[in-house]
Amino acid sequence: MKKIILSIIISLLSFSLAACKADDPKPENTLSVPELSAREKAILENTSEHFFLVDFNVDDTYKKMAVWVEKYEFGKLVAPEMGRMTTAVKDNGTIIFTTSKTVDGQNLSMFNISIQNDDGTYTATYPETIAEKGSSVWGSPSKFNINNTKKLALASICYSSRDEGIHTLSNGFYNDMDRHMEELKEYDVVYLLRSEFTK
Repeated sequence: MKKIILSIIISLLSFSLAACKADDPKPENTLSVPELSAREKAILENTSEHFFLVDFNVDDTYKKMAVWVEKYEFGKLVAPEMGRMTTAVKDNGTIIFTTSKTVDGQNLSMFNISIQNDDGTYTATYPETIAEKGSSVWGSPSKFNINNTKKLALASICYSSRDEGIHTLSNGFYNDMDRHMEELKEYDVVYLLRSEFTK
């Protein structure tokens, strides 16, 4: 039931964001974090543990896009393409990534990835066991350039058994992930939202 409710909320939020984007032209071949209204923030905060929204705007040379989550343990990739979705892409849309607890007191969370564009909304949902210990941080840069790298890291959720001194991944990590992979070794578990746009 909770999965159905969350799917309905994500769909409604997607339509709301699509209406806002029609009045706000953006540079092509970029991704950016949208400004949310107080109502949109309240909906997401009340239905999810973590949430990330990323708007994309591409020129007509890009034909497809893919979105997925990677899981790392102490810097080592252990699950490469969780919830991977591939869809045709045209002009603009929104990527939505949320996590939500299934039952209080359990370590099971639902990961939800959605792609909203003119063709509709595509969603992948899957359960993930997350050990509740230590601290967690999450983050995302405010803007990306699709031309900089083929596979982008859009957002991160990092868990550490340490209670102090934990911080989000650096902006350098998102700009050049390959040169900053050492940062992932500071955490017990890291989930990265990744995307790829292809011509």
